[in-house]
Formats: sequence, C-alpha cells, structure tokens
Amino acid sequence: MLKGLKVTLVLTLLVTLMTACSSAKAPNAGPGSGAPARIGEIQKKGVLVVGTANYRPFEYHDEKTNRLVGFDVDVADQIAKSLGVKVEWKEMQFAGLIPALQAGQVDMVIAAMYITDQRKEVVDFADPYVDTGLVMITRKNDDRIKSLTDLDGKTVGVKLGATGAKAADRLKQEGRKIEVKQYNDTLDSFSDLLVGRIDVVFNDKLNTLEYLKTHPQLQIVGDTFDKASLGISVKKGDKDLLDRINEVVRQMKSSGQIDQLFQKWLKS
Repeated sequence: MLKGLKVTLVLTLLVTLMTACSSAKAPNAGPGSGAPARIGEIQKKGVLVVGTANYRPFEYHDEKTNRLVGFDVDVADQIAKSLGVKVEWKEMQFAGLIPALQAGQVDMVIAAMYITDQRKEVVDFADPYVDTGLVMITRKNDDRIKSLTDLDGKTVGVKLGATGAKAADRLKQEGRKIEVKQYNDTLDSFSDLLVGRIDVVFNDKLNTLEYLKTHPQLQIVGDTFDKASLGISVKKGDKDLLDRINEVVRQMKSSGQIDQLFQKWLKS
C-alpha cells in the first residue's frame, strides 16, 4: 500500500511539472507574445497606424517616386521595425491630427509637432527627438521688420492649429496691433508672403530653413522665439506604446542615428 502511495505521489508530481512547463510556454505562441497587451495588439494587426501632415523636410512626397519621405518618416520606420510591423500612414491636415489620435483612428502622431502644455493636457508625448523654435520670415526686400516689436500694423500668416498661430494670438492679447491670417498649409502662407498679400510668416525654424533653399527671395529675421522640442504623441494613457517609443528614441540618440538624420534631412 505504501508503495502504491509513493507511485501515486510521483505521478502527481510529474503531471504538475508538465502542466507548469506547458503553461510557461503558452505566452510564446502567437503575435506579441510575452509583450504588453497594447504592443501585442499592434503586432497582431501587423501595422503601426501613424498620423502625419505635410511638412518638409519632416514628411513630404518625393517628387520622383511620390513616396512619403523625410526625417519623421525615418523615425517612425524605426519604431515600427522595433515592433516587427510596417507603418500605415494616414495623412491629414495638421489641425486634425490630435482629434484623430483621440478618436483611436491612429496609434501615434509624428508631424514635427511641438510639445506644449496645452497639447499635453489631451495627449501623451514621448521624449523630445529634436529641438527647434519659431522664426519670422519676410521678403528680402522688406526691412521693416527686424524683431517682434516691429509687428504693429502688419499682417502675420500662420498655420491653423500650429504653434505659430498660438504665438500670434498671444501677441494680440499682449496688445500688439497685428492682423492674423490663418492657412491650412504653411506653403500657402509662404506663397502669399512672396506676392505681398501678408507681411510676415510665423513658422518653425527647421521647416523654414528647408524652404529657403529653393526660395532665396525670403529671409529669416530676428531671433528664434518660443523655443520648443518636437515630440511623438500617443493617446492619453497609452503607456505601453509610449514606453516603446521612448526606448527607440533613446537608442537612436545614443547610437548617433538622430544626428545622422539631422545631417541627411536638415543640413544637406
């Protein structure tokens, strides 16, 4: 009887060990196994849905191939690569990016977007990947504007929903007598500036430097103001994806990849 009891105990122990081993292996089956649920969800879809706008040199369509290229495109590709998925791009007007993120239409947004306190109230931002700021752009033959104090009586062009628009509104509230004209696209504001419909444009410094390469009729005047950093945003509370993005950005900075992209897209 004692011998039979020993056999029963041994068999029970073996079954327990086999069950434990089987349970340990189970999470490794299928996409995203062993990863946080949110990461697994993206991996199961096979795509990272990314919202962006058209903001050269950060994201724009190559004139020869019509393929979306740019600084931000390369960064997003690295994030998707770390997840083992491809990027599915959703292009839209800049002002629609955050609403699309909040509605769950995209997983993340990268669009040369400034990290601001106002935006942080409605979305979560990853660590900054580039530092920049706003500048004023005028025609080269116009020497009336040299600083923000020269703006009274002038018409300022800004992009709808962008940081330049908020800066112009703030100046008006501070008592500057300026007229503000809003545009859906920065290129439209530059076009109006070139033909004299407006006096000055508020725009991101890095984007402007790219535009001036092919439009020497314009110039940057004054100092950089409203200095800011560019960040990738995710839906409020999407911590798992945010952590992965931060991990990739840190790796790209430490390896020199971000510096290489800066040279490739912003200095060339």
